[in-house]
Amino acid sequence: MTDSTPTRRPGSETRAEILRVALELFTSRGFEGTSIRDISEALGVTKSSLYYHFASKEAILRALLDDRRSELDELLAWIDDQPPAPDLLQRAALRWVDSTSAGRIRGMRFAHANRPMMHKLATEGGDIRSWFDEVVERLVPADAPWTEKLRARMAFDTVSAALFAALGTDAPQDEVIATARAATLALTRPGATTRSGATTRSGATTPPGATNRPTPTDSTGPVDRLTR
Repeated sequence: MTDSTPTRRPGSETRAEILRVALELFTSRGFEGTSIRDISEALGVTKSSLYYHFASKEAILRALLDDRRSELDELLAWIDDQPPAPDLLQRAALRWVDSTSAGRIRGMRFAHANRPMMHKLATEGGDIRSWFDEVVERLVPADAPWTEKLRARMAFDTVSAALFAALGTDAPQDEVIATARAATLALTRPGATTRSGATTRSGATTPPGATNRPTPTDSTGPVDRLTR
């Protein structure tokens, strides 16, 4: 005899599906334009079932932020486990770019489409951009010039910038990521973020009196500072 009882999803799978669908709706309709009913209907569940996992839209958004924070904490732990090396900044930035997931891409698109909500989150302590201060502090000296600190921050922000640049185009996602990776390599090339006479966690030093001014052949341009 065949058991016709529907198979129930594990709670973790249900939670992940709620987050995925909600993020897609928040991006396409806007956070304010999406209701709990919209999310439950898209999922094919009742509102009460949705409320079992999340008490509100804001709780869903907080959970999405927590997931991004977990990814960053993993990167910080990896950096702390590495011995000082001249290429540590570059390897760390490429590790972040290369680990870009579909969920992170959706989060970036949400941020681009919901700037007022991102600003509100920032004022409440949920500024994703400020989280990367911890990364830069591990890789660049505290007294380094802002040009170096900003280049380091930008090296971790290239996927968001490439996505923003691709808005309104049919650029495929793999080429967006490839463009971001090329920008990260350019921003972290040897000598790009080390300061005169300073030693960073990357172990790189620059002789006193040396400069890091771009040469005439340096074509690196600014990468738009958005959100990761």
